[in-house]
Amino acid sequence: MTAQVTAEAPAPLDKARLGAAVGAGILTWPQAERLADFWIAPVPAGTDESVSHADAEEVRFARGFHDVFISIGIVILLFGLWFALRYSEPLALVYPGPLVLPAGAVALAIWGLSEVFARRKRLALPSFILTIAFAPAFLAACIGLATGALSLNLVFAQEPGSPLLILPTLLGIGGGALHYWRFRVPVGVAVVAATVFFLVAVLVEVAAPGALEAHTAWFTLAAGLAAFLAAMRYDARDPKRVTVASDKAFWLHLLAAPLMVHSILALTTAGVSELGQGDAVIVIALFAALAFVAIVVDRRAILVSGLGYFGVAIGTLMAEADISGSTATSVTLVLLGCFILLLGSAWRAVRRTLGKPLNGTSLARLVPAFD
Repeated sequence: MTAQVTAEAPAPLDKARLGAAVGAGILTWPQAERLADFWIAPVPAGTDESVSHADAEEVRFARGFHDVFISIGIVILLFGLWFALRYSEPLALVYPGPLVLPAGAVALAIWGLSEVFARRKRLALPSFILTIAFAPAFLAACIGLATGALSLNLVFAQEPGSPLLILPTLLGIGGGALHYWRFRVPVGVAVVAATVFFLVAVLVEVAAPGALEAHTAWFTLAAGLAAFLAAMRYDARDPKRVTVASDKAFWLHLLAAPLMVHSILALTTAGVSELGQGDAVIVIALFAALAFVAIVVDRRAILVSGLGYFGVAIGTLMAEADISGSTATSVTLVLLGCFILLLGSAWRAVRRTLGKPLNGTSLARLVPAFD
């Protein structure tokens, strides 16, 4: 039986007054958006057992096609600016090289656009695109200025561990942090974290040339764990996931998940291209362990990052059982699809079951409730 609505939805909240509340510091913009959505949503008499607000992992990319339309314009403008300055023949003679000019101009343009679309208009998708684009552009400009490089490929092909990269990387981190401080877009936390990992990689390569290439999986595992712990710290501030801390945690989890999953599987198996029957069993066992972590912390990014390996492992076992390639592929896809749909539909019930032994522990106070 469907739940009955207890009352008609009220009229939408006035956007101008919500914007004024954000400007006065009463609400953050994500909180204002959630309040506006909650205000007009019907309130059911029953309870949805499939997924709760905390379990939903809400991510707001766009409030309408207006956001998408503006984002298309931003992307076209930035690419056009880059190509115009990077490949214009007269500008190729400007000291210290073509890299610093287009990258610096793009970074400056991003900052200006952020003032309009991220700070004043608060458009979700444009703010997201501008935030993830600023740090790489600013970092490239700093590297070009410090090294006189024509391109980043030239820098890393010749001297990936050059001490000349340390100062521009520090400046890049500072620029990304300043952009985040100014515009407060949640994904900025993950962008700054990624830049910090890049600095650590540079320092490792400067201190021990060749060590990073020889131990890439260990480095990415450490980076992934660091991002995961940072994400859990934000999650601990907001177990009910109603504040902007939850959004910051989401992006950090999205950064951490592929780093951890790919590193763990690279360290424990011979690689996807050489996966044998024994490795396939190990991959499935590791995926089950990672799935348990994902369900407990109520974050699906870890699961998504491991699905490809899980599918390859299933296909490998089917190949060992002399099942034809086309049949194995189709069965693998069907099994993966069913797994995702069943787990997604019963997410709350699965969390409740697996979380029973953890109720009352310190971990239970850091994640959404298991009931």
